[in-house]
Amino acid sequence: MPDQGLPAAFVTFGWCRSAYTVCRALSARGVTVHVGDSSRLAMTRFSRHCSSYTRLPNFFLSPAAYVEEVVRAMRTKGAKVLLPCSEDIEVVLRHRDLVPSDIALAAPELENWNIAEDKFEYLERVSRNGCPVPNSARITDIRELGDAAERLGYPLIIKVRNGNGSRGVAIVYSKEMLHRTFDRLIDEYELPVARWPILQQKIIGKKYQMDGVFANGEFARDGVYEILRAKGTGLFGTSTYRITVYRPDIQKAAYRAMAALKWHGIFNLDWLCDSTGTPYLIDINGRLGGAVSILYEAGLDLPWFWYKLALGQSDLPEATVEPRVATKWLLGEMLATVEHAVAGDFRGAGRVLFGRGASASAFDDLVWRDPAPFLFQMVDYVAKFVGSKGSLRPTVKGMVR
Repeated sequence: MPDQGLPAAFVTFGWCRSAYTVCRALSARGVTVHVGDSSRLAMTRFSRHCSSYTRLPNFFLSPAAYVEEVVRAMRTKGAKVLLPCSEDIEVVLRHRDLVPSDIALAAPELENWNIAEDKFEYLERVSRNGCPVPNSARITDIRELGDAAERLGYPLIIKVRNGNGSRGVAIVYSKEMLHRTFDRLIDEYELPVARWPILQQKIIGKKYQMDGVFANGEFARDGVYEILRAKGTGLFGTSTYRITVYRPDIQKAAYRAMAALKWHGIFNLDWLCDSTGTPYLIDINGRLGGAVSILYEAGLDLPWFWYKLALGQSDLPEATVEPRVATKWLLGEMLATVEHAVAGDFRGAGRVLFGRGASASAFDDLVWRDPAPFLFQMVDYVAKFVGSKGSLRPTVKGMVR
């Protein structure tokens, strides 16, 4: 039964497994959870933990209308705490004047969000505070491209300034491939010169992620996990199989980065460690990571901490992450098999099907006592696949810029 003393929450981006984790975590604490999304088939809508569902506009296409509909739904349902589970946090921040002051929200200032989400702007700010970052180059003249690449060395990474997952990110191995890929990204996403992709040193080594909450740039609860498998080849793209680890060096670097950004609210960080073990921050997401369920399964209830932080309760209880807890994104494993095979990596596809990972303690998207979300997640992905004419990574205008 819901706890009548706990304000109801409104969770957005209900089609994604991160929102599903938030819904079931808060419900287990006695919070009434209402869900919104632009898809009729959003997986969280069909969870037994979801009290109601509201169809919302696409926030990339209709940002102001999106915020207005969220507020209207919260008023109708009596929800007091807003938990935006994707980049719609930015939409809410840009239209903060549309959000009544009595709606509780834990989010950074828009200025800090803008710096964190720009894959070039955050580099200087966090490195100045002692967080290692890869060598990078901004290109404002096509004549600079070749020289910048030679300085960084091949292979290198080309990435757009604001992306989503692996969209707008590519690995290049030669000068010919560099120019071809750079031009393709500019054309595909219609990027002006001021938003041209950046070049970045490719760090070779183990890949990690970190999810956590920060309170006013000072306080944190977080956990680190190693990425063992991803949807794309070579650990590229969204993780599908991972395991919790103890990495105080990553945590220390992360504290420096998020303190430099005066962060407040939820965050997700991507890391690569080179051959010396030095962790490099390669991406900041000012939102939940898709794999946040791994920390929940390992004993760190980040959705609950985020909810409490929104209510102004920054004096959170201590919590530890149990090491060696492994989880998988089950549908992601299926998609990874297809992506590896399409890329010609049949050995990699075989490892997904038959390799390590069978001993995972839980799935992001399949909970046996609540199976409907997993089924509708598959239906939703099929609908999006068909609607995007066969893309495994459908992109909406404004998602990559």
